[in-house]
Amino acid sequence: MREHITSRGWSVVGEAEWLELRAIFSEAAIRAAGIPIEAPWCGIAFHTLAELEESLRAFSRVYETREDLRRYCRDQVIAAKDRARWVARSARVEENKRRLKDEMVEWMLVWLGDPATFPVWARLRKDIVVG
Repeated sequence: MREHITSRGWSVVGEAEWLELRAIFSEAAIRAAGIPIEAPWCGIAFHTLAELEESLRAFSRVYETREDLRRYCRDQVIAAKDRARWVARSARVEENKRRLKDEMVEWMLVWLGDPATFPVWARLRKDIVVG
């Protein structure tokens, strides 16, 4: 795949590149290739709250401007929420990480409720927490 990307001179994967790559490779393989990928093709990043917020903000912009991608955006957020919820409920995961993933589930539920209000909610949420 790296050879395929390099031979085309791509420095970032956007929609056209994504569609070409998806005809050949899996989503997971493309995302693991180490090349920057634009939203929503990059999926939801949620190792930290800051990373999650950045992803959800990017998805909000796509959701607002691309009606044809709304279902795809929602599906990506739902899949990430389900993964985070699984971690939050796993007894094999340390308590701090479970609490973090549980919080992330809440953030994604807010996004799913109304992607347009998420950026405002996130700002207010941080203002309340930081005080």
